[in-house]
Amino acid sequence: MKYTLKNREKGEIQIVEANAALGLDALTREDVLELVKAHGAVLFRGFDTNLDAFSALVSRASDKVTLDPARKHFSDNAQLVDAGTDPVGLHLENGNAPNLPDLAWFYCKKAAKRGSQTTYCDGYSVLDDLDPACNQDFTTRQIKYARHLPEALWKKYTLNEVDGLERIEQVTFEHLQQLAAHNPGQTFTLLEDGVVYSELVVPAIRQSKFSQVKGFANSLLGPSYNYEPPKITFGDDQKIDEAVWQHINEVTEAHTKNIDWQDHDVVVLDNTRVMHGRREIIDTDRELFNALSYVA
Repeated sequence: MKYTLKNREKGEIQIVEANAALGLDALTREDVLELVKAHGAVLFRGFDTNLDAFSALVSRASDKVTLDPARKHFSDNAQLVDAGTDPVGLHLENGNAPNLPDLAWFYCKKAAKRGSQTTYCDGYSVLDDLDPACNQDFTTRQIKYARHLPEALWKKYTLNEVDGLERIEQVTFEHLQQLAAHNPGQTFTLLEDGVVYSELVVPAIRQSKFSQVKGFANSLLGPSYNYEPPKITFGDDQKIDEAVWQHINEVTEAHTKNIDWQDHDVVVLDNTRVMHGRREIIDTDRELFNALSYVA
């Protein structure tokens, strides 16, 4: 075997340790996707790697790679995680965007000497501990994210998501509308100043893209570092009660665990099942990169 699986409890990340001086090129697409299917969250440790090898692994295991237009781009697929130093709430990557990536990837080039952990929370574990009324609410009702998108950001996003576009000057509102056409929960309204008003109605409880597992997997608690914070309601615009927000915070925090990074660790998350966030950044010398991708 080229790697060893370390023991794990339900809801914990599966650590995959290299058995020899192997690079990431030893990992096949099938290796990665089978591990994601089985565990939801996977950490590859002890592999000889660098940013280019990480980028190549993302490409090998994916059918399409996308980018967050608000982040710095460092290789074909990888972007720097640079959203300030404050703690970041649990979320699915691009969980309130028109297209939800299937996989969220991370590469730790240089680990923090203290604190600054990435957090993760398996929505499959959370679901069992929601109280019956809350579970029923989110099972039978959808949630809505509403926000304004500046012209520069929605055009950059559209450039990455719509096939056939090569330059941002080619992007029009009609191209953005193509994304809404493939997602019945998404609507866009173009305002006079080029800003787009976006409403996205999606489930808070969803089935994993890779397995039959259902989980409380969403961006209700997520950040808006580079974007206007969304207004979050139920899909019918009804306000979510403060008691519900408090319950969600308590249950998810009980299931939230830390990734204590080591240099050259690689993590891949099922972005349709496992939420992630981070603790406060104490060591600003850490270097962490991420990538987003889709699997057909």
